[in-house]
Amino acid sequence: MRGAGRAPTRPRPRYTDPVLPTLMEVEGVDAGALRRFVEFVLNPLSLAIVARGIDDGIFEALAAAPLGLAELAAELGAEPGSVGLEMTVELGRDLGLLALDGARDSARVGLSDLSRRFLTRGSPLRLLGLVDHYRRYLPAAASLPEALRLTPRAKRTMWRPGAEREEHRAYFAARQAYNESRRDYFRDTAYLLLRGHLRHGLGERRRLCDVGAGPGAFACLVKKCFPAIEAIAVDVSFGFDAYRERSEAMAAAEGVDVAFVGANALLDPLPEGVDVITLNRLISGVPRDGADAWIERAFAALAPGGVLAMVDMVMSGDPEHDHLVALVVAQWMAKDRYLIAREPPTDPNDDKHQWGWSPPWRGEELEARLRAHGFVDTFTRAADPPFTLVGGIRP
Repeated sequence: MRGAGRAPTRPRPRYTDPVLPTLMEVEGVDAGALRRFVEFVLNPLSLAIVARGIDDGIFEALAAAPLGLAELAAELGAEPGSVGLEMTVELGRDLGLLALDGARDSARVGLSDLSRRFLTRGSPLRLLGLVDHYRRYLPAAASLPEALRLTPRAKRTMWRPGAEREEHRAYFAARQAYNESRRDYFRDTAYLLLRGHLRHGLGERRRLCDVGAGPGAFACLVKKCFPAIEAIAVDVSFGFDAYRERSEAMAAAEGVDVAFVGANALLDPLPEGVDVITLNRLISGVPRDGADAWIERAFAALAPGGVLAMVDMVMSGDPEHDHLVALVVAQWMAKDRYLIAREPPTDPNDDKHQWGWSPPWRGEELEARLRAHGFVDTFTRAADPPFTLVGGIRP
């Protein structure tokens, strides 16, 4: 939901093989290890070391077996005795990403369980897309002091009622390059969202509609893990043929049947009679004067007994969890200020015009909104950081 930076020019990936994890793999994730890894990613210093290891190919080179430092240098095409490689290996070991077995001069370098699980392409639990997403914030880290002085209030007009349909379409057309550049992030982190949704009995539901679905990775994962669920992914970007076709290719590679609906959830009717509506990573970008519209439309589309569930970067009330959410919000502000200073917006459809400060939502605040619109049995539960689950039941 955050604003677009410059999209990368690397080739688009093609979906030919299944890459999403199974339900057993999702449920079996070590929550403590996952939290440690997310903390590495949200710290610019440790993230820089992780990114260097990825760029140099260290984690992939060690995926098959440990190597001596000289062997690793040769495998990577690095100069013998490379100081950069030695630094990355030493600091990687101290962070718990690498393991060294033996005396320093003759040690063999291997992967820790943490890096094998989250930093190798062959792992169904890889979070390489998460790393890629946050490493784009690295150049902006030093811009936070300036952001704290100069950031205006946000003007998120596309996430609340009032704009005309053509204005919406022009805005989202301008976002297509950015949306494409984030496919790996949405795909690799879909299982973090699913782990949050498992806390409200998702497996007992039969018809799910994921609103603001992005590329549809979450809907595909739900269908893969719970084949009996009818999964519907709703996103305005599915109205753009290239975007929808790549999402359909992902679903085909996973062997799942997902309905991709190109609709604007603020202007078009949602599928009716669904028993769970999910809003993932969406409400964090919705301004205070826009949230009621999303809640009202979800309530209208749900069948009696249906649940509206949001997994997003929301303050849960748990201080140990919420300080990581705060780090995410601070990075948003730093990145926005950095990009605005570097590339001031000139196109009227540039998302930068809408950037600014909007206080992070808090679970109790959203629960109050849900109850005001008729939801009962509302709940807020800290999930894997930086996500929080918030929701309620339509009576």
